Amino acid sequence: MKLHGVPMAIVVVGTLSGPHAQQSPPRTVAVQTIGQQLPISDPRYVFAEVYFLSNGGANALAVGTADGIVLIDAKLPGWAPVVLEGLQPVTDDRVVRIINTNADEDHVGGDGEYGKVEIFMHENAARRFLKRTGTGVAASAIKTFGDRTSLTIGRTELQVYYFGKGHTDGDAVVVLPHARLAYVGDLFAEKSVPVIDRASGGSALALPQTLARAVAEIKDVDRVITGHTPFQQGRVRNWPTWNEFREYAEFTREFVAAGQAAWKAGRTVDQAVSELRLSDKYKNYRMDGAKATIETIFAELKQGAVQR
Repeated sequence: MKLHGVPMAIVVVGTLSGPHAQQSPPRTVAVQTIGQQLPISDPRYVFAEVYFLSNGGANALAVGTADGIVLIDAKLPGWAPVVLEGLQPVTDDRVVRIINTNADEDHVGGDGEYGKVEIFMHENAARRFLKRTGTGVAASAIKTFGDRTSLTIGRTELQVYYFGKGHTDGDAVVVLPHARLAYVGDLFAEKSVPVIDRASGGSALALPQTLARAVAEIKDVDRVITGHTPFQQGRVRNWPTWNEFREYAEFTREFVAAGQAAWKAGRTVDQAVSELRLSDKYKNYRMDGAKATIETIFAELKQGAVQR
């Protein structure tokens, strides 16, 4: 592991060079260190070497280990060069493993751009990924898991979970025990109405139970990294807390219950949206996707019970 120091501030680097350099806006990645919620003077503080990577599709993490970098999600196609350039100020290590939290292109598009590395994802996500052409990834590079597993890479443990259907039918949660951190991907994309990808096996009706399982079964996590909350400049580390993740699970349960009640009452989608009333504690949540998600709830109810 070749560190270039312990960067405690944000490092904004990485502009794609070559034939794509004329594109506007230029491709850049901001790399931000994620430290523990302890003062650096606390004897329990450990530099976790976890870096948040902005832009280029879904949020991503780079985790430094003694064997090299573990990348959690690989962004859109064409973004590997700028990610690697962005990491240069903090480490020279190469990417040795990729963990994908689902098979959407904004999470897996760059998988084939990091050379011969093992790629790890849920078995449902892998089935969908392997149906694609032009990914640059050999089928033999794909490794899968079912409900949960623990990976140890260069003495660093990563716990990977599947709790059920949500945004897709293959959403993984990655827990970094040494950093007391969980990357929850598109199960909690941001503080907004959840987006459900039914074409990829997602389920609005199943999501509340999936999130409830995550809240109940994951232990010793202080903060979460969401799939799409925008990067914010500055030194303040305002990553969502575990309590905010718990609140989002409650929000989802309340929202879906309201949609189910509207269906049972014979309301239309538009009526359900206009009559939607949720707790005041969710007043800062984005609700612009409410109609699409209620349409999904109605469609699932019409089809019948959800199979996990």
